Amino acid sequence: MKLHELRLFITEDIFVLKEEEREKLAAAQLASRLELDETMDTHLLEEPEAMPPAPENSDPEPIPFEGEFQKSILVVYQGEELSAGNREFLLKIFRAVNLSLKDLALVSEKSLKESNENPLSQLNPVKMVLFGTLHHPLMKLKKENYRIMQEPLEYFFADELEELEKHVALKRKLWDTLQVFFNVK
Repeated sequence: MKLHELRLFITEDIFVLKEEEREKLAAAQLASRLELDETMDTHLLEEPEAMPPAPENSDPEPIPFEGEFQKSILVVYQGEELSAGNREFLLKIFRAVNLSLKDLALVSEKSLKESNENPLSQLNPVKMVLFGTLHHPLMKLKKENYRIMQEPLEYFFADELEELEKHVALKRKLWDTLQVFFNVK
């Protein structure tokens, strides 16, 4: 494709630069992006190279969650969405430690993967509970289930919600951990 054909598709000025001049031009473009002279639109420097697109300085997409997150407690669960039974079971668990949906942010594994954002830096939770095995970098924090960790925040991992519903021994482990985690007697 020739330069005059590219102008039909690309409406902004494009510059092909030598390596030494890239930083200077990038700074100048940021400072006066909208005030560039029309005479610069055909100006090309020697040694044309492919220039990577300038990164946009837009805010990251917020991680979608259910709840009001008033007490900054992040709850992450395995899978795409909660079934009605799992949802009721999960809310029952948190009601037992005097928490409701207004205190929590319920986030699915799918939402985390699709957002590509770090939930710890974006949401900045005080506490976090993770249910199941997640295919996400958060799994690097896992030592063992039901072991409360303090760094980088207070958190613990638990079994998948369906497994918890089926096994009394796992429910007991979860309850014991929740009592310590939320200081409930």
